[in-house]
Amino acid sequence: MSEKITADNLDEVVKKNAAIRAETENLVLQIKTKCNKLSVQSTALLAIQMLRENGLIMMPVDNPYFGGAIYVKDGKKIPFINTAQPRANQYFTAWHEIYHLIFDKISFDHVINVDAYMEERKAENFASQMLLGNLLPYYLELPKEMEFISKVCCCMDVFQAPYKAIMISLYETAVQSSNEILKSNIKANFDNSLKNISILFEKNGLDSNLVLPSNVINLGMIEMKVREAICEEDEIKYHRDNLRSLEKIKEEIYKISNKKSIHL
Repeated sequence: MSEKITADNLDEVVKKNAAIRAETENLVLQIKTKCNKLSVQSTALLAIQMLRENGLIMMPVDNPYFGGAIYVKDGKKIPFINTAQPRANQYFTAWHEIYHLIFDKISFDHVINVDAYMEERKAENFASQMLLGNLLPYYLELPKEMEFISKVCCCMDVFQAPYKAIMISLYETAVQSSNEILKSNIKANFDNSLKNISILFEKNGLDSNLVLPSNVINLGMIEMKVREAICEEDEIKYHRDNLRSLEKIKEEIYKISNKKSIHL
């Protein structure tokens, strides 16, 4: 489980990130050079596409602290994304889970120890690097008269990343450059409630869909495998029974999500 990051422990998180940065930078390079077979231009959408190739399941879950997970069944790793989270959070979670799916050799032992916690920090840092690229140059080019939070919203919009990911990345560069004003602004606003963030987006002429849930329901490879079985063995009755059962489950999920996201 990822640690909760606040203004109080921000400096400690930045120190941990510095210690693993070279390692995660190498992993980011591997992804960018080897894993974009379809030449997907959007880094955020590339993450979703990569997870779909591994049987991604997407549905809304009524738990603000649950972004996603990798479930292991009979040696098969199945990624899950909570679509009740804002879209920006979903994109970040997608890259977080890709780290676990491809690079993590420790966490799936189900033993919670120092190494497992460090894998979570590596997954967070990897996701941040995949999404954020050259964040600071863009931030510095924004109008000086613009309010700090408005600048953060613009960064979120351009890099398709969640609020705290932007703030942590900016704080890291502020520490490296000894930019005390930027550090102070970040610390003062780091723990802000984000209840009105969609309004802030709209006030700044930005598409607020990024900070709203998508509530997508996609059972991905599960449904595809059932349909493939029907095509290959049409005479076997239980394949069609499985499809009907799956469609019934999807209908129930839609009904629940239209009233309230699924509770976990």
